[in-house]
Amino acid sequence: MIALPALEGVEHRHVDVAEGVRIHVADAGPADGPAVMLVHGFPQNWWEWRDLIGPLAADGNRVLCPDLRGAGWSSAPRSRYTKTEMADDLAAVLDGLGVAKVKLVAHDWGGPVAFIMMLRHPEKVTGFFGVNTVAPWVKRDLGMLRNMWRFWYQIPMSLPVIGPRVISDPKGRYFRLLTGWVGGGFRVPDDDVRLYLDCMREPGHAEAGSRWYRTFQTREMLRWLRGEYNDARVDVPVRWLHGTGDPVITPDLLDGYAERASDFEVELVDGW
Repeated sequence: MIALPALEGVEHRHVDVAEGVRIHVADAGPADGPAVMLVHGFPQNWWEWRDLIGPLAADGNRVLCPDLRGAGWSSAPRSRYTKTEMADDLAAVLDGLGVAKVKLVAHDWGGPVAFIMMLRHPEKVTGFFGVNTVAPWVKRDLGMLRNMWRFWYQIPMSLPVIGPRVISDPKGRYFRLLTGWVGGGFRVPDDDVRLYLDCMREPGHAEAGSRWYRTFQTREMLRWLRGEYNDARVDVPVRWLHGTGDPVITPDLLDGYAERASDFEVELVDGW
């Protein structure tokens, strides 16, 4: 495995969660501080949060940044990539570290994983903050159907054989396409793209990344569309920060969230 990048104040832990799966966690801040868990998206890993770890820890929080199964320095099993299984990993990490309650911050794929963890283990969560992501709440209307084409990019990555090759392409062409979908003149640094790509080129990790998408496309999407989680309500504060120009997760996908959360606020910002 490639070496972990150094970040001042961060300790690295590994928690055995289920059936041979070991989750890596970057841990910073006082052990007895209020816990905040930052959950990354794809194709990132815990390093996505490096600029937030120090300030949050300096404010007295215990900051936990796990690598989801199949990402970063966590193990990559050959199967079991439903978002429910990945959500239960997060709950097991908290148990393994002796953390009773946590605030969740999540981006991209980390959003539905963390949100499902909150729905399945509400006693562990005191709040949720989503950044350009979605909950597994689906509003079935024409607007949702009109947006389905925006998920075209998932198809190549979800295909057997082809998907892992796309993800582990040494030139990182697909990675650069995905990380190029940012606004405001921001550009993901080349060193970060290389780090994420190097992690995905570790044994089993490109296949794992493909299975994130394949599992969603073939098993979970239809269940969500049928309303698997639509009756679930959330009673802790839920906040959303969302770019109006997100080319995939358009702001209208958040319609209806306020009806299912007792304390919900969304802030829309220009760009993505």
